[in-house]
Amino acid sequence: MIDHPPTLHSAFTTGLIDYLSAQPLYELCREQLAYVCDLIDQCCLRIQTGDIDSDLSSMCIKTTMHEETIFQYASTDNRARLAHWVRQYSNCYSASEREAHAAYIMACAVKALGALADWMRTTDQEAWSHVAEPPTDWPWDLYCQFVEMQVDPHERIEALHQYVFYLEPITSLPCLIIDELRPIADRAIKNAIRSKGGIISSMERNKDISGRDAAIVHQGRHYLASRMPERNVATAVHAWLKREVAKPPKERPEWITLETQKALTRKSVEAILKRDFVL
Repeated sequence: MIDHPPTLHSAFTTGLIDYLSAQPLYELCREQLAYVCDLIDQCCLRIQTGDIDSDLSSMCIKTTMHEETIFQYASTDNRARLAHWVRQYSNCYSASEREAHAAYIMACAVKALGALADWMRTTDQEAWSHVAEPPTDWPWDLYCQFVEMQVDPHERIEALHQYVFYLEPITSLPCLIIDELRPIADRAIKNAIRSKGGIISSMERNKDISGRDAAIVHQGRHYLASRMPERNVATAVHAWLKREVAKPPKERPEWITLETQKALTRKSVEAILKRDFVL
């Protein structure tokens, strides 16, 4: 069963989503951002339906500032007094337990969102570090495509790791185990972990394909060095590749993996040879 992220329509995060969606890497983070914005929405709704006064903003800001310390105290407090420590560090003693819990969950969600927003902003800036200013006349789709091409998968994985790290207290603190917002955080974490797995699999697949392409280029250069007419090289390399793939598994070269065991068409082989200037 595919778990779909929530749809965002609340006024609480409309402006935030408008800002984030204007970033070139937004599509890569859309699902993760949808989850944390939903958490923020739900926390705001919970707090604003109570009787808390103008201390609300101060409580949320101070809880975010002291989130790590609050977690350390709450996770070792055998009486599971998360609300107590939120009140202590926010100086908002009138907050109910439910409101204090909402402030803490919001703090975790804000920090998780910040991890992805920082990664998007930094990657965008680094993509244009070789020019004085980013182009202003490119179509938006082309601009986004270019920035996506500059993404370092390791840095993206680290951003997702930080995202999960900031959300995990919501699912690990005993006093939040029955909170109705806990399942949203749990789904967000699982979604991010799946995304990390997909990125890692893609990296491994690209590595396999690179090994296959290097072998094709090497064989093409070998035929040229043997004075084979250039017009025959692509056909010869294609035939060679089919023979290598057809060998029993134990006799195949190491670059033939599950990802590359299907032989390419002659046209694809020729494209690889041309891309690497063999032809």
